[in-house]
Amino acid sequence: MNDAIVSGLFLVAGLAVFAWDQYRLYVARYKLATLQRAALRDGLTGLANRAGLAAGWEQLAPTRPWVAVVDLDGFKPVNDTHGHAAGDVVLTAVAGRLATVHGVAARLGGDEFAALLCDPDPTAAGRQLAAAIAAPVQLPSGVVVSVTASIGLAPAAGDLAAALADADAAMYRAKTTRTGVAVFDRHRDDHATDTRPTVRVRDLTPAGVEVGR
Repeated sequence: MNDAIVSGLFLVAGLAVFAWDQYRLYVARYKLATLQRAALRDGLTGLANRAGLAAGWEQLAPTRPWVAVVDLDGFKPVNDTHGHAAGDVVLTAVAGRLATVHGVAARLGGDEFAALLCDPDPTAAGRQLAAAIAAPVQLPSGVVVSVTASIGLAPAAGDLAAALADADAAMYRAKTTRTGVAVFDRHRDDHATDTRPTVRVRDLTPAGVEVGR
């Protein structure tokens, strides 16, 4: 075998090794990107989770989005009567309706959701969202159920945790007054004196958040 052929074989072998190394690097990067995306998503609904909401905030904060906190009304009876699988169907349906918002929609956990609204009329967007959530959901059994939502809205103020706390306080007023949607009013929604546990923001800090459902 002459030197030219030997050199050619070594070149081909070298290129094959290089190509294989590049392929393994691509696969590793793809897997890492997939894991990173999964870390920002709620496993049940596919919406952003707390970490995903924080990531969305970092991108959208310069545009000063409004923050919405959404709590479902009537969800527990569905869960208790028809089972957790039916509850998951309802949560997934609600998530699909939330995903239509102009901004970022997230599931905070349980039947608690949030959204960053990039909408010129956030109050109207909140009402449209409440109406969409109230639409009936058909379970696999054929039974039709429905839930409604109490939604609190707050303008971006400070960091995400502060805006969520304001929206959460407004949501509590919407729930107790049965108005459906309420806009944060610091004269009526003084959450600093609210004795409720801050269940929606306890795991969320301005710098980062808990990952998971």
